[in-house]
Amino acid sequence: MKIGFSGHYDGAGGARSWIRAFSRHCIKRGHQISYGPDTDVDVFCSIANISKVSELKAIKHNGIKILQRLGAIYLNYNDSSQKNIDRLNENLKKLIALSDTVVYQSHFSKKVLFRSIYDGSEPDGDIIYNTTNRSIFTPYGPVIERDNRHKKLILAIAYWGSPHTSILSLKLLIRLAKLLEHRHDIELWVLGESYPSDEAMVRAANLSNITKLNLHTPVPYHLIPRYLRTADMLLHLKAHEGCSNLVVEAMHTGTPVVGIHSGSLPELVDDAALLANCAQDITKFPDVDIDDLHHKVLYTLDHLDEFSHGMFNRAIYFSEHHLYEQYLLRLKKLASKHD
Repeated sequence: MKIGFSGHYDGAGGARSWIRAFSRHCIKRGHQISYGPDTDVDVFCSIANISKVSELKAIKHNGIKILQRLGAIYLNYNDSSQKNIDRLNENLKKLIALSDTVVYQSHFSKKVLFRSIYDGSEPDGDIIYNTTNRSIFTPYGPVIERDNRHKKLILAIAYWGSPHTSILSLKLLIRLAKLLEHRHDIELWVLGESYPSDEAMVRAANLSNITKLNLHTPVPYHLIPRYLRTADMLLHLKAHEGCSNLVVEAMHTGTPVVGIHSGSLPELVDDAALLANCAQDITKFPDVDIDDLHHKVLYTLDHLDEFSHGMFNRAIYFSEHHLYEQYLLRLKKLASKHD
């Protein structure tokens, strides 16, 4: 079977990480892969935020069935223009209308995010969580060199998203870092592609406990497991996510996580990680209880073994083979159908 994907896996973001991992799984299972809007395929796996309506129309015109993988919608705080938000969400709905099968990444993605743009009646579809390449995301392997090994390391690493989203996440991080600054046994690394003004904002806060800062470039994929193994804890401050690849990757490396009680994160981690209380309105970036976040970070750092085991044990529910085989089963069924 020849499977088409919306685009290549080079570049930042969880969707491209997913393309990388799943397409390689397909190749191992003996299938051919094509990246981009190829009409010479048996079935097409569309990633909503990468596909274009014109491309899917051409693919559908050639009688090729389309599986649409959905993650998140565009939220009101992602852009300064409500017109842009509405336009982008209408484009998502057009992509979905061209699909033969829809897959959501989480219950939150289906029942909250997409339901909101369909006025309470989202399209039916299966829920298949994200997973990762467990041959490289393991608790054992190379790490990143550190100068202050006697300190506990909090890692904040992400593709921070749109300009409006990233600045809100990083402002929250700065608030937390200020509360932790008196703890000379704790340091933070803040990494991942963002915007020049964001790095300038973090530097202007002049926080001595942020000892590694690079928001100019994405972290290379092959280094992410090394960073996760190096850190004592992952701090995850992105809001209303459909299914965080990074959190699933942290499960497979056994890295403790502290995040905010938002999006799919509660259903992903269950009781394996602590999540700070925050508002649940998806039209706004959450108003996070900073004292609760501070407390849960310190509690996790004091119980690292417990949370490391909890996260690693949680990885069994995000089995690479099982979840990718679910996708392959749906693609095979589509490829066998004819109009």
